[in-house]
Amino acid sequence: MHKKIAVVTGANRGIGLEICRQLGGQGLHVLLTSRDRAKGEAACASLNNQDMRFAELDVADPASIDRFAEFVSDE
Repeated sequence: MHKKIAVVTGANRGIGLEICRQLGGQGLHVLLTSRDRAKGEAACASLNNQDMRFAELDVADPASIDRFAEFVSDE
C-alpha cells in the first residue's frame, strides 16, 4: 500500500509550515516547497520528520514548475 503524498507550496513559514507539520503527523509523505532553497531546507529540517522532503518550487515560474514535476516523476 502506498502512502498518500501532499504537496504544500510556500511552506517554509507560517500557515504552510503548520500544514506540513500536521499532515506529517497524520502519516502522509509531505513535499514541503519554497522558492528559497535555504529557507525551505531549514524549515523541513526543523520538522524532523523522515517522511518530509524539501523541493524548490516557485509556482509563478514555468521553468520551476517543470523542474518540480521532473523531481516528482523521478522520485
